[in-house]
Amino acid sequence: MAATTSHNRKTLIASAVCFGLAAGAYGLALFLPALGPIAGSIAPQLYVESLPGAQIPLQGRYVLVDAASARLYMIEDGRVRDSMKVIVGKPETPTPALKSVLNYETLNPYWHVTADLAQTLIAPRVLQEGNAYLTTRGYEVVDKFAADARVLSPDSVDWKAVAAGKTQVFVRQRPGPANSLGQIKFDLPNGDGIYLHDTPKKELFAQDARNLSHGCVRLEDAQRLTRWLLGRDPPAASAPEEHVLLPRPVPITISYLDAGSQMRLAALR
Repeated sequence: MAATTSHNRKTLIASAVCFGLAAGAYGLALFLPALGPIAGSIAPQLYVESLPGAQIPLQGRYVLVDAASARLYMIEDGRVRDSMKVIVGKPETPTPALKSVLNYETLNPYWHVTADLAQTLIAPRVLQEGNAYLTTRGYEVVDKFAADARVLSPDSVDWKAVAAGKTQVFVRQRPGPANSLGQIKFDLPNGDGIYLHDTPKKELFAQDARNLSHGCVRLEDAQRLTRWLLGRDPPAASAPEEHVLLPRPVPITISYLDAGSQMRLAALR
């Protein structure tokens, strides 16, 4: 009788231990649903619920830029398929949190210099170095930022007044190897001047702190993002500002994720 009681007690203890381990594993899976194979067993609804701030859709493609960790995530049907480093805004010019949609890409984009950079960067350098500063870097003075913009002579501009903030000038950089936007640009319809773009300065992605831009998002591999969005290699382009429609609009969110959400996303790599 004593032996039977002892055996039953051991059985109950073993069962309790197994149940506790199973419950713990289940709880951990709920808390960290991303700790699984990228294309395998993760239930999309669990993954989405673990990132409430990102509002990741269960169906279709979706781009998430986490400005806090300076990474972009390519998500499809609630799962991360790929990611890359990005460069986001400086503390004084932070990338804003926003929601928008990607409709097309622009090949060989012009860089339209913002008014503040025209005042604080372009004008002082022209005053110091003359028109050669513009010529060697592919800058043009135009009458407006539009497809039918007319190129003006730099001599027609009062650069002292521009540097003093008393007048405005429209300066764009021609497409080419030195263009600050690289070869590809993605406009955001309601982005308030914020967009995603390529960059010739690839060495900056080796830095841990990548809050280096004036607000726009620079892409580590714009060609890779383009291939994912288009489902094919981007077409060759020779003319400036060639627009290529995506097969369908892709929603995009720029957010600042907390540490827990960042951990879950990183675990999907």
